[in-house]
Amino acid sequence: MITVGGVVDDYAGRVLADRYRLPLDASAEEGAGPAAAGRAFDTYSGQEVSLQRIPLPDVVEGELPGQDPASGAGDPSGDPVVRRALDAARAAAQVPDHPRLNQVFDVFAEGDALWIVSEYVPGRTLGSLLAERPLNPYRAAEVAADVLTALRALHAGGWVHRNITEHTVLLAEDGRVVLAGLAAGAAQEALCGYDPVPPRSAVEDGAGPEGPRPRGVIDASPYGGGWGSGGPAAGPGAPATAGPGGYPGTGPGGGAPAPGPGAPP
Repeated sequence: MITVGGVVDDYAGRVLADRYRLPLDASAEEGAGPAAAGRAFDTYSGQEVSLQRIPLPDVVEGELPGQDPASGAGDPSGDPVVRRALDAARAAAQVPDHPRLNQVFDVFAEGDALWIVSEYVPGRTLGSLLAERPLNPYRAAEVAADVLTALRALHAGGWVHRNITEHTVLLAEDGRVVLAGLAAGAAQEALCGYDPVPPRSAVEDGAGPEGPRPRGVIDASPYGGGWGSGGPAAGPGAPATAGPGGYPGTGPGGGAPAPGPGAPP
């Protein structure tokens, strides 16, 4: 898919969850990132998907007082900590579909990892592009506007992303900007003992990050820097007006400012 790590190479050619087949040569994928991910084939639907691996820490077993060390042996989903991470990622996967958000199809635990299956977005990550060349001011504004549009959709459901990096901003071949990483971030927070799932009242009331906060989350996020959350640029229903450079969802009505006189191409 967009990012891949050497760890995924260890699973090359395998079928996970009796459904998702990894390619024989995972190293042929483009880029690298902090979370190992890659393209896989869904043998049920016949579609290509993105498969992301979240390593489970070795200290998970026996981490909880009074837990039977033999409980869940051979099945990582039997561990209460892993179950909590699965629940958090699955809750994040229930976020309503949005053209600026990467859709998650499935979450499961197998072997020494938690796996997240999401839509395959042909293209590359922002980090992969920036490693080659900087963005011009126009494209940077377009990318930022689309990311803010995605955040507005998440905030409307009470979610705070907390995992926005150059590796979770996907630049599709057709010019779209898609924000990924919500489910992976939720799983990682849960593994660290946080509860990233917003309270039901926040979802029902449509409260954003200024309203009810996710349970168990303190001001200092377990993730360091990142972009943080910004204000809205365009509503989820904003028209996909082509902006400068012909990219959909930007320009007037799509979030990015209109070019001024003498602005660079």
